[in-house]
Amino acid sequence: MTAQPYRSKPVVGETFEAEKAQIEADMREAQSLPIDEYCGFLGDYGRVLRNMADAYQSPDVAYGILLRHSDAVLDRIADEADAEKPGA
Repeated sequence: MTAQPYRSKPVVGETFEAEKAQIEADMREAQSLPIDEYCGFLGDYGRVLRNMADAYQSPDVAYGILLRHSDAVLDRIADEADAEKPGA
């Protein structure tokens, strides 16, 4: 098994599909956690995003993209939960 070279991916032109899918799965799974664990999960998730971003040649730019995506996923999950409430 060959390890991926450090910071081998360019940012320009990347779609971040794999990372975005992982973020979506992580955020949806986190919804089932007790509130204290959920808060801890969210508090630590920036580190996870930094690790994902480190594979890119411009990790700060990649981090910003991934962070905005994670925020959008959380907003979407909240909107879905609001839509499921009676009287919504």
